[in-house]
Amino acid sequence: MATNSKNRERIREHKVFLVETLCEEADVILQHAHQEKLITPREYRNLKDVVNREKMTIDLLDKLMSKGEETCCNFVQILGNADILETYPSLVGHAIIAHPGKTQEQIGQYTITQIPRGTCVIINNVHFGSMKEREGSDEDQKSLDRVFSWLGFTVLVHKDKTAAQMRDLLKDLGRTVNGDCFVCCILSHGRSDGVYGTDKNIVSVDEIREPFNGSNCRNLAGKPKLFFIQACRGSNSHNVVRVQADDPEGAESELEVDAERMEVLIPVDSDFLIARSTIDRYYSFRDTMKGSWFIQSLCKQLETHCPQGTDIQTILLAVNHDVSREGVTRKQMPVHEVAMGKKLILHVPNVQ
Repeated sequence: MATNSKNRERIREHKVFLVETLCEEADVILQHAHQEKLITPREYRNLKDVVNREKMTIDLLDKLMSKGEETCCNFVQILGNADILETYPSLVGHAIIAHPGKTQEQIGQYTITQIPRGTCVIINNVHFGSMKEREGSDEDQKSLDRVFSWLGFTVLVHKDKTAAQMRDLLKDLGRTVNGDCFVCCILSHGRSDGVYGTDKNIVSVDEIREPFNGSNCRNLAGKPKLFFIQACRGSNSHNVVRVQADDPEGAESELEVDAERMEVLIPVDSDFLIARSTIDRYYSFRDTMKGSWFIQSLCKQLETHCPQGTDIQTILLAVNHDVSREGVTRKQMPVHEVAMGKKLILHVPNVQ
């Protein structure tokens, strides 16, 4: 990497992001800086003695910037190493490590310029009669509504829909939606072949996304379509916090699982992204007071990274990292499958 790429200024420009990202595992980045001889042994010992990890990270960055462009260049190169990206997934695709000769335009980016950006529909099934009520799901709904409104979407909320009502609603939207992007959030109980309506009938994932493919929804042809599904896909647990399940049988208190197994195949149609709260055959947890691990992390990561120009796939990687660290004896790993040919960056609209 050439020294004329102004790495010192790049570090200074993204310092807040670097501090937030690196301080969580401050000892790791400090050790790498020492191993690569970017700091002296004495500087390493002094920094290691700093108790507050945020201050340790700030002091490290300040020390590196004081050493000049070559040191900063070497540090930026370290940030792009595979083991560092594994430890700090938020760095993946971020501008701080982007190759100076490879712009977003060359990679390809979806055009997201309209105001409003498009439609975000939230289907929030809470009350099921014979199945357990999904306490805490309203918190997920509120968070999604707030974040996607902030990102410039027209948000439509629908609560407690039967399977037939869900199918009709999605088909109607497929005929009428417009804009640069479409978002669909499904919050419900689930199993292997789909998600439950409130009447305990199943809507398959094919039935959820087909109204928006290139044949059925010409308005969204060539435009990104995002689906976020909070529902269990099985009854296995990643072995604890106390838990409840979004399966029909339920569990205990505070945390619940949104259960049974859900099988999803990426559609032939392009420009789809399907993000699910858990991998195949496993539970998906929801705090009955705060909302689900997946949706709450998604909203937090969108709020953190969209203003920085981070693409949606990198944000979802940060969600995976975030959710995988939740819980003590109960664990969860979200998954997303992508059929998009370009990067999707959801800039925050500059609306007065």
